[in-house]
Amino acid sequence: MDEILYLEPDEEITSVIDKIKQSKAVRLSLVIPREATLLQSVVNLRLLLKEASIIGKEIAIVTADKIGRNLAAKVGLKVYESVKSEHPEVLPPAPLPTRNEVIEIDDTPKTPLKDEKPKGVQVHHFQEQAGGWQKKDVGLPTPQETWRPPKIKKEIDWSRYRKILWPLLAIVVLLILTGAFLIFPKVNIQLQVQAESFQKNLEVTLQGDKPSNPESKIYGGGLIDLTREKEEKFPTTGKKNLGGKAIGTLTLYNYWDSSEQNFGQGTKFSSSSKTFVGKTTASVPGTSIRGGNIVPGTATVEIEAENPGEEYNVKAGRFTIVGLSAEQQEKIYGQSSKDLTGGFSKEVQVVSQADYDSAKEKLTKTLTEDLKKDLADKIGGQIALESGLQIDIVEEISSVKVDGEAQDFNLKIKQRLRQIAFSKNDFEKFIVAILTEQIPTDKMISLGPNDLITSQVKEKRYDQNLVLLDVSTTAKISSEIDKEKIKENLLGKNRKEAEKYLERIEGLAGSSIQFRPAFWPLKRIPNFRRNVDVKLDYLEPEAVKSPTPVSSHSPLSSPGAGT
Repeated sequence: MDEILYLEPDEEITSVIDKIKQSKAVRLSLVIPREATLLQSVVNLRLLLKEASIIGKEIAIVTADKIGRNLAAKVGLKVYESVKSEHPEVLPPAPLPTRNEVIEIDDTPKTPLKDEKPKGVQVHHFQEQAGGWQKKDVGLPTPQETWRPPKIKKEIDWSRYRKILWPLLAIVVLLILTGAFLIFPKVNIQLQVQAESFQKNLEVTLQGDKPSNPESKIYGGGLIDLTREKEEKFPTTGKKNLGGKAIGTLTLYNYWDSSEQNFGQGTKFSSSSKTFVGKTTASVPGTSIRGGNIVPGTATVEIEAENPGEEYNVKAGRFTIVGLSAEQQEKIYGQSSKDLTGGFSKEVQVVSQADYDSAKEKLTKTLTEDLKKDLADKIGGQIALESGLQIDIVEEISSVKVDGEAQDFNLKIKQRLRQIAFSKNDFEKFIVAILTEQIPTDKMISLGPNDLITSQVKEKRYDQNLVLLDVSTTAKISSEIDKEKIKENLLGKNRKEAEKYLERIEGLAGSSIQFRPAFWPLKRIPNFRRNVDVKLDYLEPEAVKSPTPVSSHSPLSSPGAGT
C-alpha cells in the first residue's frame, strides 16, 4: 500500500471517507483499533467500499479485531492482521458493490421472542459500560448507522475585522504606556544636612473635649467611653450549719482579789474545747472575808454557743474565761449547774465567699477582654497608651448574698472602659510645634530615623475628660529646610536641572537622586507629587542637651520616627 491511515476508535464513517478523498495515494491501508465504531456495522464497511470504488481508491483494513476482520472480509475488503503482515487473510470473496447499488437500512426495531437467541455474529460497542452489554446482529443495522454527508468547514474572512482590530490594539498600547508613565518612574531624593541632637522633657495634657493648642500644651485626643454588662448563673459549693445554738446560764466566781471584775457582752467562755459567747454583761464583786473564810464575789451571765450543733450541748461544769491569763483563769471562772441545751445541726448549701469571688473574676475577665476588643475596633489606625486605660465596675448585682442558702445564683456585672486615643503623626507634629518655639527662628526641628517620642501617664482624670502625660523627646536641630517646597520646585526637571537647583539651597551639605526603576530611560523627575519622596539625611549630629534634665519614660505604643 502507498499510504497508511490510522483511525480513532470513535471515528465516524463520514470522517474516514473524507480522509480517503483527501489522500493523494491510490492504495490505502486503514489501521483500525479493536472495537472501533467503524467495525461495528456491515453498513459502514459497505459504504466505505462503495465510496472507495467510486473515487478509484483501493483500500485494505488492518486490525487485530477478529470480528472486525470477519465483517470486512465478508463485504469484500482486503484484511490484514497487522501492518507487518505480507499477505491478506484468505476468506471467500464477495461481489464488489456497483456504482448504482442502493444500500437500504431497515430501521424497524426487532423484538426477539422469549428464549430466542440472537442470530449472526454478536458485537459489543466499545463505548458501552461493562454492566450494560448489548448485542447487535450484523444483519440488522440500527438507524444510527445511516450514512451522513461530510460536514463542510467554513473559512473565516479576517480581512473585514482588520479595520477594527488595529485601532483596538493601538488603544491598548496607549493605555499601557499611559499607565506606565503614571506609575513609573519614582524618585527618591536624599537631602544631607548638618544637625545637632536635641532632648527635651514636656508635660502634655491629652483632653478629649478641646482642640489642640501647642501654646498651652493641650492635645485634643478622642475620648473613648465604652460599657458592657454580662449576667451568668453559677453553682454554689458552700456548706453552712443553720441548726440551733446551745444556750445556758453561768455563775461567775471571783477568787482573784477584792476588786470588781467587769465582763462585757460578747465575752467568750470555753468548755470541752467549745467556745460560747456571753449574751449579757456581768460585774463580779471582789473577794471578801467573812468569819475568817474567803467569800468570792459572784454574778450570773447568759451564754450561747458560738456555732450551731448538738456537740455544743455540753454537760454542767466549769468554764474558763477566754482572754484572762492562765493564773487568773484559776481564780476567775464560770460554773454551770445544768447541762446546756438547744444545740442541733442543719447543714445547707450556700453561696460561699469563694463562689462569689470566682464568679466575679470570670465575668470581669470576659468583660475586660470584650471591652478591649471594642476599643481596638474603635480606635482604628489611632494609638492609645496602655497605661492610660481605665476599666471600672459600675454595677454588681447578685441574686443571693454571700452565706445565703441556694443551689445556684445569678451574678450581673457592668463595666466601663475609658481611654483617650490619638493620631501618632498628628501627635508628633504637635510635639515638634511645641519644641519649635524653643529654638532659634532660622532653625528647624524634626524627628530623625532614630529619634523617639516616649510618653508615660502621669495622672488620669477621666471625670474631667483628660490625662496628664510626661513626654520625653529626642529630635534634630538643623537649618530650616522646606521639603514640600523643594519637592514642588523639582517636579518635571531632569537630573542636571534638579542637581543645580539643590546646589543653590542654603543649609544643604549634599544630595542624591535615585530613579526607580533604574532601567527607566527618561531620567526626569515626574510631574506627580506622589511619585517623589524627599527625605532628610542627618550628618553626624552632636548631642546638645536642653537645660531641662532628661528622665526615663515608658515608650509610646508606636514610637514615632519621621522625617
